[in-house]
Amino acid sequence: MKNYIGAFVTLLYLVAYLLLGPWSSSIDLYICGFLLLAIGIPHGAGDHLIAAKIAQRENLTFHLRPFIVYYLGIMLVYAALWFVSPLISFIIFIAISVFHFGDMEDVHPVEPAKTWVNLAKTICLGTGILSFILISHWPEAYRIITDMHVNLPAKLPEFSMLSSLLFLLLGFQKKNFHSFFNTFFALVIGYFLPLIPAFICYFSCCHAITSFEGMRKHLEMRILELYKKLIPFSLGAFLLGILYIKLVSNDLQLYPIFIFLSLLTLPHFLLMHKLIKRPI
Repeated sequence: MKNYIGAFVTLLYLVAYLLLGPWSSSIDLYICGFLLLAIGIPHGAGDHLIAAKIAQRENLTFHLRPFIVYYLGIMLVYAALWFVSPLISFIIFIAISVFHFGDMEDVHPVEPAKTWVNLAKTICLGTGILSFILISHWPEAYRIITDMHVNLPAKLPEFSMLSSLLFLLLGFQKKNFHSFFNTFFALVIGYFLPLIPAFICYFSCCHAITSFEGMRKHLEMRILELYKKLIPFSLGAFLLGILYIKLVSNDLQLYPIFIFLSLLTLPHFLLMHKLIKRPI
């Protein structure tokens, strides 16, 4: 069961939704907000621990304050780019999400002789995951993306879903059997949910939990010990997100939430794929 937590949580959500719903979208926001705060955000709150471990591996010194300045600096530059060019920023967000999602599903170190094969499979898997979520909920996704001032077609070609499934198939790796099917089942079950719970169930209960496990193993900590260390930084990210959303929009909207997630994702992405792919 522990290998299929994401699929199980998504199934529970769907059962509750079918028995008690369909309910107001605000209820989805409360439930998904809880999952994001409890699991989604904390999985990126340990980046300082990862950076410290990488510095130790490379015989370098690590100081928390410069790291935080560097981290926030990347976020600030990316936020400015969103203001200047939403299209370029959106393309960057999609690109790093594709690579990051695919990378996190491949939990084994890369064999040097198969680097390019693994890279291709990573891109295919990440493309399959992200495109499946977006395409299967395209009317909702289209509205959010349009609010970001990014122009995309309102209707997609009929073969789009087949393309997503093909990318997922091409990204399959036998060595990551359980991880792949946990994600696959979560995606298929999420097909019958609205966009936000479908995405958050995958993001928090598949992607983030896989990331947690990789972090825990490489940092050699118990899960509760690690989680306690992440709480202050998780709360800091949450408060920063609230501040950003308030600055961008007077009323609660979805698009600033995804933009802020992109700001968190960029510096996180630069560290996490190293953690999974290279032993520390």
